[in-house]
Amino acid sequence: MDEMNTIIRQIEAWLDQGEIAGASLIIRKNGNIIMDGHFGYADLDRKIPVTRHSIYRMMSMSKVITAVGVMKLVEDGKISLEDPVSKYIPAFAQPRVVQDERYVYDPKMSKLRMAALVAGFRLDRVKTVPAEREITIRDLLTHSSGLEQGVAGFIASLKNHNVNESLAAEIQKYAAYPLDFQPGTATSYSPIAGFDTLLRICEIVSGKRADIYLKESIFDPLEMKDTAFSMSEEQQKRLVHVYKKNDRTLKDVTGTQEDMDGMLHRGEHMISGSGGIYATCQDYERFAHMLCDEGVLGKERILKPETVRLIRSEGAISHLEPEPGMVWGLGVRIRQRPELTGGNATPGTYGWSGAFGTHFFISPEDQLDAVWCTNRTDAGGSGFPISKKIEQLVFEQASDLEGTNHEESFFTGNAGI
Repeated sequence: MDEMNTIIRQIEAWLDQGEIAGASLIIRKNGNIIMDGHFGYADLDRKIPVTRHSIYRMMSMSKVITAVGVMKLVEDGKISLEDPVSKYIPAFAQPRVVQDERYVYDPKMSKLRMAALVAGFRLDRVKTVPAEREITIRDLLTHSSGLEQGVAGFIASLKNHNVNESLAAEIQKYAAYPLDFQPGTATSYSPIAGFDTLLRICEIVSGKRADIYLKESIFDPLEMKDTAFSMSEEQQKRLVHVYKKNDRTLKDVTGTQEDMDGMLHRGEHMISGSGGIYATCQDYERFAHMLCDEGVLGKERILKPETVRLIRSEGAISHLEPEPGMVWGLGVRIRQRPELTGGNATPGTYGWSGAFGTHFFISPEDQLDAVWCTNRTDAGGSGFPISKKIEQLVFEQASDLEGTNHEESFFTGNAGI
């Protein structure tokens, strides 16, 4: 299959150029896996190859799982998208909104100016006005709440160096943040606060600790056996090392402050709905295929079809574009007008990415889902050129991919070894 060879050659080139140490890519079309590829090394120094059992840090791809957990509660009638967050977490009542010229976003702001703002920042000295309304669950799911979505929110997060030991304690800190804009009137991205708050609501409403709630309601039914917020001793041996580009080489930063726990300021028992999940590519693809198949995987139904369609529809109360041609669904970003995005996805394609280079997307029109996993701390999430190129290559070949089932992986070798 020449179309697969094109993708494989590109991945091999990235390995040879030292752009990535290893990676996994799974593509499924019309219900059939047409590529199950695992490339390079999980550990460069010890020459341990990536396999289908390798575990990755999913980072912000955790948000989509959190969103599905929220939507299960919506389906069950236990919460509503329009509920104010304060209904479940009273500390979010009577929010205030930043109205301070010092913290107006300026793309031309110098690093020196930003450093000065950070150094002199005090949350109690930020000028604010009362919010016109409270933030809702819908606002959080669509990144339109204003929580940690502008200069003041960003700096407040930077200054929050304390290690978070519990989701409940962390959320109380976020409730004290002023909103960066009036709820529902703008958008950007809430990297941690929004979806950690949503997962805390899942805990409160379900009456279960968040990791147990997601395990019972999503991971176990989908047989995502290697998906969790913490790993067993055996699973830790399968965790890929995480690297950072250092000139033309890759520096191993596994276990440092640049690794996932350090980035998220996680304590030993901290659970993060915004970025704390570990998983194999195979596990996450089962989750993605459930969404692609409108809520069902095999005999297990996780969501109703109408709920999945709601997730992949424009979700904010107003039309808000984080980037030209893009809109937020409920926990996912949608290529509403692909011709404006610089990509070649079909209209309605949706998904999200992780800060360490993970990426997934689903095309309802093509009945196609793809999950790409690699771990590099400086990948930059949705802007990672490698993730964009993978998506481009898949769509370039999509019309030629017949979706014929391969009982064995199309490519299970390890390129670059």
